[in-house]
Amino acid sequence: MNVGGQSLEFILVKFPSLELSESLLRNSLKRREFVTVAGNCECRYTGRASSHLGWGERLILIKGDGSIQVHRPKGYEPVNWQPPQCNFYVHRSGGLLFIEAHRRRPRESLTLNFDRIIFYSSFKPVDNAEFNLYVSEEQMRDALIRDPSILEDGLELVDFERKVEPGFIDFYGRDADGRLVIVELKRSQAGKEAILQLKRYVDAVLKITGQNVRGVLAAPRLKSGAQGLLVELGLEFRRLTPRKCAEVLKKSGTRKISEFI
Repeated sequence: MNVGGQSLEFILVKFPSLELSESLLRNSLKRREFVTVAGNCECRYTGRASSHLGWGERLILIKGDGSIQVHRPKGYEPVNWQPPQCNFYVHRSGGLLFIEAHRRRPRESLTLNFDRIIFYSSFKPVDNAEFNLYVSEEQMRDALIRDPSILEDGLELVDFERKVEPGFIDFYGRDADGRLVIVELKRSQAGKEAILQLKRYVDAVLKITGQNVRGVLAAPRLKSGAQGLLVELGLEFRRLTPRKCAEVLKKSGTRKISEFI
């Protein structure tokens, strides 16, 4: 098959014998191909813990980076998996086909025993696209609430969306030294308007509390000339990207914001 001027070898075999499946697997693993195997199997894991999954029809994904996933008919997460750089061993014994995935550090292994293969496919996909993740400013704020350390170690949340005379403060907190910190968030490059808005927030809080207040502008980057204005007004810049915020949100799952305050 020729796709985009490149030759693409794609193998698909329905109900292959265990002997043929062993041969196909050995060749595909040697070539670091993307392998999909559907079959009736049993799974055993040993390592930092241990687990056993009895017989059932499952889908196995083996990627060229040496990772493996075992999927059941329901749910999007694999029931068993091993990360990249596994060493694979394929063999037959006692009328079964064995796929073993081993890691040295930490020492652990995943063994799959097949008595029947429903289908086998393999090919070597090409994918060099850049992954762009889109996160709103509100979601960036939620990520900072969940984990203030992504901006600064020792930073703690006091309040968010606090109303002051100029508007609403995205993040109102205290640093490791107990100083009040006002954070203005921007999901793209920040310029003069964001800096002046932050300055108005800082002045308003200073007037109310009479305490030393730090103003921090958090954004992926600054517009040209913005750094000079920040220094002139005694404000700070911290780089915070939508991608980093998305990672925090993914880890924290669906927990409510109220759990963090």
